Amino acid sequence: MRQKKAPMTKRILGVLLVACAMAMPAMAEYPDKDVKLIVPYGAGGGTDTAARLIQPQMEKMLGSNLIVVNMPGAGGTIGATNFAQTKPDGYTVAFLPAGTAVVQPHLRKLEYNETSFEPICRTIQEPVAIMVGPESEYQSLDQLVAAAKEGKISAAGSAPGSFPHIGAVLFEKNYDVKVKYVPHEGGAKSARSVLGGQVDMLVDNIGLAAKFGLKPLAVLSEERAESMPDVQTIDELNGPPIRLSIWWGLFAPAGTPKEILDKLATACSEASASQEYVDSVVAAKKTPNFLGSEEFKALFLEQYKANASLFQEIGFKK
Repeated sequence: MRQKKAPMTKRILGVLLVACAMAMPAMAEYPDKDVKLIVPYGAGGGTDTAARLIQPQMEKMLGSNLIVVNMPGAGGTIGATNFAQTKPDGYTVAFLPAGTAVVQPHLRKLEYNETSFEPICRTIQEPVAIMVGPESEYQSLDQLVAAAKEGKISAAGSAPGSFPHIGAVLFEKNYDVKVKYVPHEGGAKSARSVLGGQVDMLVDNIGLAAKFGLKPLAVLSEERAESMPDVQTIDELNGPPIRLSIWWGLFAPAGTPKEILDKLATACSEASASQEYVDSVVAAKKTPNFLGSEEFKALFLEQYKANASLFQEIGFKK
């Protein structure tokens, strides 16, 4: 006897159920291929170094290769713009520094903003310090501030809008003083000008103090820097609660599915907690300072908004 054919609707339903069953494991198996890691600076620089410290540990936790792709140029904005336009499927992530993520969008017209990215984790944070030369006549924060009130102080740093410039502006605002800002090409040249006595102070990554022999007077954070624990915080010196740090973190494009974001966040948390990773960061003379996705996102948005207000106040326009 010939069997009756199944009704068309039942056959279609069966096909859909099979398709769904085949699709479900694909999401559960993420990642099932290499993941691209965009680094918006050249190989060997600070951002590239920080990215390559977390890369091998992330690979272990994800069970997939994390391929670094360097896209340098324009203060990291070329790589960040390219990243913001990638498909949000978890197979392209980026390792961005604070300057590229929360400063550059306020200095020029860019194709990305605070809604373009999903923060996954912060891996490293370097505290910023107020520094002078070892032979400076200003051997304390009080002495430096007193001289600034008399209009005697100059500050070195990178181009306007850089972290050293922001630090000098915050110093001016919080102490109600005027400082002559002298732009330099990068931290090394700024440090050498301070060492040579051509410029009085530098507000920058505390790592420059150890590298060039500068004298840090205060750290602009709630806690002392692990790399130089003898340097007091500005709070301990009864100064205003100025907060400034340079961080690096992992991001996904906006619109990435939550299941993928959660897996990336878990992998980053586990990678950052591994002793092998911590030892490698310390050996590189950097400060491991992990923040999970929720806390990192709150910090990211807070700093993005604060920089927008600050640059508007001091007259920076795109």
